[in-house]
Amino acid sequence: MTNMPLYLHFICSFFATVGFSVFFNSPKSTLISSGFVGGVGWTVFCFFNQITQNNIFSNFIAAVLVSYMSELLARKFKQPAIIFVIPGIIPLVPGLGMYNTMLYLVQKDYNNAISKGADVLFVGGAISLGVLVVTSLVKTFNIISKKKSAK
Repeated sequence: MTNMPLYLHFICSFFATVGFSVFFNSPKSTLISSGFVGGVGWTVFCFFNQITQNNIFSNFIAAVLVSYMSELLARKFKQPAIIFVIPGIIPLVPGLGMYNTMLYLVQKDYNNAISKGADVLFVGGAISLGVLVVTSLVKTFNIISKKKSAK
């Protein structure tokens, strides 16, 4: 992690997220919002990682926030939440860790490969769990509110 200020982390991840949104053919009206989701998610990850030095916890909190913001924006723009979630979590994906795992395997450095690979799996699981928790809670809340309004 570099010693950049958090606002530069936000700006860089904002543009990276907008780029992936364009790549995924997101509607033009959602590009800025998607960039905001990704920028906030990465900035929150950096903030919590500086405080706790725990990649797994930091990724989980950032993924929860990305998923929650995506659900809110999906209602605002009348679009599926996945339009905001997928580009928003792209900055959180541990690409360098995956690369290093494969590099260690090719170099036959199995101890480092297992260590790095386990870390990557836990980070990926934390991101997945963060998105899953929020999505499940929102769907449950929507089902309950529909049942109450039908009565």
